[in-house]
Amino acid sequence: MRKENKAVIPLELTGLGSAEGDSKSWQVTVDIPAAIGTENMAVRAGQSLELDLLAVAISEGVSLSVSGSGRAEGQCVRCLTPVEKSLEFSLTRIYYYPDVLARLLNEVSDDSSVYDELDDAYQVRSDSRIDLEPLLIDAIVPQIPYSVLCTPDCLGLCPECGISLAAAEEDHHHEVIDSRWSALAGIFDEQGKKKE
Repeated sequence: MRKENKAVIPLELTGLGSAEGDSKSWQVTVDIPAAIGTENMAVRAGQSLELDLLAVAISEGVSLSVSGSGRAEGQCVRCLTPVEKSLEFSLTRIYYYPDVLARLLNEVSDDSSVYDELDDAYQVRSDSRIDLEPLLIDAIVPQIPYSVLCTPDCLGLCPECGISLAAAEEDHHHEVIDSRWSALAGIFDEQGKKKE
């Protein structure tokens, strides 16, 4: 288990009762400290997200639900045109008390699939805070398309000159000579000069 680090996007749980079923809701605005997404599209660092949060006390810790919206920015993988996408996301995860998490990790250490689900990023910290960053990553990343396209039928870039094929003329093409024939490329010009 990793050493407990400072929460990146902290949420104070003060005011949430400890009895099972106690709940508290928040409407918060958070600034994203680091981009969340993929190499081709992400919610950029510094963007503000409006979040609705609901925490419910359970015996193992706190069940936290998040919902919100944001804007992801990136570029088309075919033509490199800037692309924006509005995102709607929601997710619920359990944040475990440290002693409960340690016990569960010990019990399932032989089962790697369960072990991975019991990530110590999802824990109630000793200062009664939780870190919203892993929850937001898990909620936002699945909403980002695997292959980012400006349009479903994007033609991409010309492999010879790099111009966008969507903006190119209809008869745009390049005469490409196979490099194996390059030694013969000027033979007809030379024969024409000899005849003159």
